[in-house]
This record gives sequence, structure tokens and C-alpha cells, in this order.
Amino acid sequence: MTERIEMATASKKALLELEGRTALVTGAGQGLGRAIAHMLAAAGASVVVTHRRLEGAGEVAAEIVALDGKAMPLELDVTDMAAHARAIEAGAQWTGNVDLLVNCAGGMHPFTPFLDVDEATFDDTLARNLKGAYFLSQAFARNLVKAGLPGRIVNIASTAATKPDFQLAAYNASKAALVQFGRSIATELAPHGILVNTVAPGPVRTTNTRWIYDNPAWQKVLKEKVPLGGPAEADDVAAAVLFLCSPAARHMTGSTITVDGGFTCL
Repeated sequence: MTERIEMATASKKALLELEGRTALVTGAGQGLGRAIAHMLAAAGASVVVTHRRLEGAGEVAAEIVALDGKAMPLELDVTDMAAHARAIEAGAQWTGNVDLLVNCAGGMHPFTPFLDVDEATFDDTLARNLKGAYFLSQAFARNLVKAGLPGRIVNIASTAATKPDFQLAAYNASKAALVQFGRSIATELAPHGILVNTVAPGPVRTTNTRWIYDNPAWQKVLKEKVPLGGPAEADDVAAAVLFLCSPAARHMTGSTITVDGGFTCL
């Protein structure tokens, strides 16, 4: 009861504050990852901005620092399994430990009929959307368990996990697997104080997808398919990630938050 009273009387700002925390965000050199890195930094976290190209990570880290945030750029290809432990160690050397992990890196293969998808496309999609998150999460959790520290893992999936996109079978499967992966390790890591949750975005307007969603034809389609009338902005998804990383989500694990404007309701 005492904890509940303290929770109720705490300021709203404190519930979403990440001061003293260190977050490693993958795929943070652009799009959703960039928005997430900025959101966590604005809440006080020190952010390890990772991207497969150091230049991309450096640009976003510089943006954060220019806004008086704390950020360190790091080149990381999540499909390079040997790089995972090194990335966690680099973040730990910077601030002492990495206790927040956001698996945002991933990719979508071109729209391709199931009968025409080759093994290389399938393997690449699973490596970027599932295998990378799996083993980076493992390296992250091992480090925290060894140190006896709690932490958070947030996986970025997609509404395609439950409402599959046409001619994207490998992508749909990878995102569905990512959701189940998060639920599976949530039960294993709970005794260590490591909470694992997922955010499933629907259509999102980012620098990479703006050309699609700014098209009048697509706007008409989305107005019909999305009850709220259009795609989310990247910050809408980033806000859900912030919540799951914050003290406000202290009793959530194994959950999935859908940010889709009602897209999956229809």
C-alpha cells in the first residue's frame, strides 16, 4: 500500500524521468530509431546511438548533444553477432552500465510473392528483425545479471505480427517471432528485475516513409483504413518506448503496446 501511495503522489515528470539511466538504441541513425534516441535523451537518459554506419550514428548523437542531451555514437551492425558484446561493453565503459536496450534495427524486404522469395532474402530478413535482437538482448541481459542490476528491453515489432502485410511473408513472420521472443524471455528475466516489452507500430510517417504517406492516393487509403485518419508520427512510437523504459511501467513485462491509430481494429 505504501508503494501505491508513493506512486500516486509522485510527480508526472518523475514517472517518465530517465536521469541516471543509459540506453542503447539500435537503428538509431534514422527514422524510428532516431526519434526514440531523441525521446530517451530528452527524458534524461544517456544514449548510445547505434547504426550500421558510424556517420549516421554520429549525426544523431550530435543532434542530441546540441540539445544539451548526452549521447555517444557507435557503429553496430546487428547481424554481426560478434559485435553485440563489444557494443554493450562500449556503453558500459562510457557511463558505468547499459540498463536500457531498444531493439529498433530491422528491415523490410521488397514486396514479393511467397512463391518467389529466395533463401537469401528470408535469411537476411530474419537476421535483421529477429536474430540480431535475440543475441543483442542476450549480451545485454548477461551483463546486467552478472552485475546484479535491473533493466529494460523494448523490442520494436509491427502490427504485421498480427495483421500480416500482403507479399511480405518473411517480414510478417519475423515480427510475429519477435513478439513471442519478448514474451518468452520476459518470464525468464523477471526474477532478475529485467522487464521485456514490445511496441508494435502500424503505419508511421518517418524520413524513410514520408514519400509514401504524403502521397494523396495513400492518404485516401489510410483515411479509410486507420480510424484516427492517418499514419502515426515517429514521436508517437517513441513516446510508447519512453513509457516502457520509465518508472511508470515498473509492473509491465511480456506486454505489447500497439501504436496504430486503430489500424488493427478494422
